[in-house]
Amino acid sequence: MRMRAQRLSPWRLWPWWLAVGWCLFAGGLIERAEAVLGDAVRGRAIFEKNCVACHGIDAKGTGPAAATLPVKPANLTDCRRTAEDDVEMLESIIHHGGPYAGLSSVMPAWDKTLTSVEIADVAAYVKSLCDDADWVPGELSFPRPLITGKAIPEQEVVLGGQLMRAVRNANPNEQSMTFSGAVEYRINGLTEIELEVPVSAINLDPGPSTAGLGDVAVALKRVLFFSVEHLTIVTAALELGLPTGRSSRGLGGGQLVWEPGLRAGWRWNDVILQSDLRLELPQQTANTEAALLYNVALGYEFEPDPRLELVPMVELNTETLLNGADGGRTLSAVLPQLRLKWLVWSAGAGVQFPFTPVKDFDLRVLFDLTYEYSL
Repeated sequence: MRMRAQRLSPWRLWPWWLAVGWCLFAGGLIERAEAVLGDAVRGRAIFEKNCVACHGIDAKGTGPAAATLPVKPANLTDCRRTAEDDVEMLESIIHHGGPYAGLSSVMPAWDKTLTSVEIADVAAYVKSLCDDADWVPGELSFPRPLITGKAIPEQEVVLGGQLMRAVRNANPNEQSMTFSGAVEYRINGLTEIELEVPVSAINLDPGPSTAGLGDVAVALKRVLFFSVEHLTIVTAALELGLPTGRSSRGLGGGQLVWEPGLRAGWRWNDVILQSDLRLELPQQTANTEAALLYNVALGYEFEPDPRLELVPMVELNTETLLNGADGGRTLSAVLPQLRLKWLVWSAGAGVQFPFTPVKDFDLRVLFDLTYEYSL
């Protein structure tokens, strides 16, 4: 039987006001550094005059001086090297040299030789060298929300966790702690595969405790549409949850779970909107509940330095059960959070608060640490 909706008092939405207030406060503290727009045609002439000795006329790191260097110059036509960074980061590397971004000291700083406009032109030319027209560039790599799925294919290692105190009729004092490790690999410009392995610990007070491997998940993600001009991306994803956990101990669902979905991201100036829509379909839906999940994340990016990003975000997370005894029940929560990124490292943390009359947890603390790797 469906439960009658209850009117929410504005005070029940205090996490929203807290999150919005944090965004406004942070916006007054930090200003974003803007990149100078360059011209790739002019940049090619500057590149051929100054950079071919190391990088070569073909920009593949085959210049006449390359063999004498302790570190081989980068192949700038390799999309994994050049398209992954946005043009602002490329400008900064050319300006300050390789060590500025944790790269080789062989790459010199050009700020004493080239003007800021010339550096911007060279960066624009380098961005044009990616030899895969379908490679989604770094300009569409938006900050990672804690729950809402990212649309762009990634090459990252993600270590995450959550602490939750449940509200359930049978086990009102259940507390759980889950850690997960995920590896994302970008097959090509549009496609990514992912493997996620969770480990959980459940404590009942009073009652027994249990811990162990949860349900491992494998996923495939494919970009359907992207526009650098409009800073928009849409992606289809399919995840398969494997029954590797022991459901008798509460560590897994005990069956295969298919999870098709769509993810999208859009940026306007420094405001970033991301969303995902997923269906959770257990293989035996007669015994368990299928669900529709919708997440949306709104963030504001502050970039005082091209290497540093500070992003306060707020997510709305909603789950509607489609069948079973609780069919039609909707659970919603708000998740204010903060993400900090330095070069290839990123960390996020937030606290999730349910605000619907029916809920299955009091609050949940979520956090993660990510590392962008290259091959």
